[in-house]
Amino acid sequence: MKAFWILFLAGLALSLRADNVGKDWGVERKSYRDPVTHVRVWEMTEGHADNLYFHVSNFTADNRFLIFASDRTGTGQLYRAETQTGRIVQLTDGPAVGARGACPDPTNASLIYFLRGPEVFALDILKLTTRRIGEIPLPHVGGFQQPTVSADRKSLALTKQRDAANWEIGLMNIETGEYRTVITQGFRIGHVQHSPTDPIIFYVWETSGYAPQRSWIVNTDGTGNRPFYARTEPKTWFTPAKEWVTHEAWVKDTGEMTMVNDKLGIMLVKKDGTARMVGEGNYWHAAARPDGKQIVVDDAEGRLWLMDAATGKTRLLATGIREGVHAVHAHASFDRSGRYVQFHTGRVHETVAIIDLEESKP
Repeated sequence: MKAFWILFLAGLALSLRADNVGKDWGVERKSYRDPVTHVRVWEMTEGHADNLYFHVSNFTADNRFLIFASDRTGTGQLYRAETQTGRIVQLTDGPAVGARGACPDPTNASLIYFLRGPEVFALDILKLTTRRIGEIPLPHVGGFQQPTVSADRKSLALTKQRDAANWEIGLMNIETGEYRTVITQGFRIGHVQHSPTDPIIFYVWETSGYAPQRSWIVNTDGTGNRPFYARTEPKTWFTPAKEWVTHEAWVKDTGEMTMVNDKLGIMLVKKDGTARMVGEGNYWHAAARPDGKQIVVDDAEGRLWLMDAATGKTRLLATGIREGVHAVHAHASFDRSGRYVQFHTGRVHETVAIIDLEESKP
C-alpha cells in the first residue's frame, strides 16, 4: 500500500507539472518568392503567430532563434524558431503571455524577459527554466507594457497605470527584483523604451493622434524630464499646422532614434533631439539596423521596404503582406547583425516571416 501511494503521489506531481513547455512543434516554415521583387520570404508558422513589436529585436543575442507569440494551444504563449532550420519549440504555458509583453536580452543569448500582468519573469530558453524576478508594486489598475533592458544590462524599464488619471515608469533590478519609480505623469504613457546606450528612458504622450508634445525622455534617476524631439516654431515644422511624429525606435549602436513623420517620411533623431528627414514617403513603422545604416519600413498598402539611412534610397523587399489579413501591422525589425529582417505578415494567414538579406542581395 505504501508503494502504491508513493507511485500515486509521484504521478500526481508529474501531472501537475505536465505542460507544453519544451514541446517540439517541428518545422512549419515555407518559403515563397515575392511576385514583384522575387525576394525569398520564409513564413515561419502554419498557424497564427505574432512578433514581439518593432522597437526590440525579436532575435536572441546570438541570432540563433527568432522569438514569437502564438495562441495555438488556446492561450498566447512564447515560442522560439531556429533561424537556420525553422524548428519551433514552445517556451511558456499556463496563463497567457502577450506578444507585447516580452523582450530578449540583448547580450545573453539564452535569456528573455516577459510579463504576466504585473509579474516579471526571466526565462532561459535553452534550459527551459523560468525565474520570477519580481512584481510591479501597487497601486496599479493595469497599463503594463513591454519591458526593455537598461543600457547597463542591470534593470528593466517598466510601465503601469496607477489609477484613472496617472501613469508611471519604473525600473526593476533584474537580479534582486527591487523596483523604484522613475517618473509619474498625469497622461497616458506609451512606447516606453530604455536607451540602449545611455541612462535615459524614452516615452510618449499617447493620444492615438496628435499630442501637444508627443515624445519625451527622462533620466533614469527621475531628473531631467524634457521633450525629446520638439519643434517650437511653426515655420520650422515639416507640416504647416500640426506634426504627428510616431512609431519611435532606438538605434542600438548609436543611441539615436528613428521616427515616422506621419504621411511625410522617416526621420532620424539625434541624442540632442535634432532631426533630419532620411527619406520621404507615406510610411507606417520603421526600425534601424543595429549600426543605423539601413532602416526597414512598411506602408499601409502592405509593402516592406529597405531604406538607406545616408541617402534615403529605398529598395522594395516584399508586397501583399496585408492581402489575406488586412488588420496586420508589419512591425518589422532587424536581427542582431543586420542580416535578417523579420516582420508580421498576413499575406495568406497571420504569421511571422523573415528575409535573409545576404541571400536576397540585389
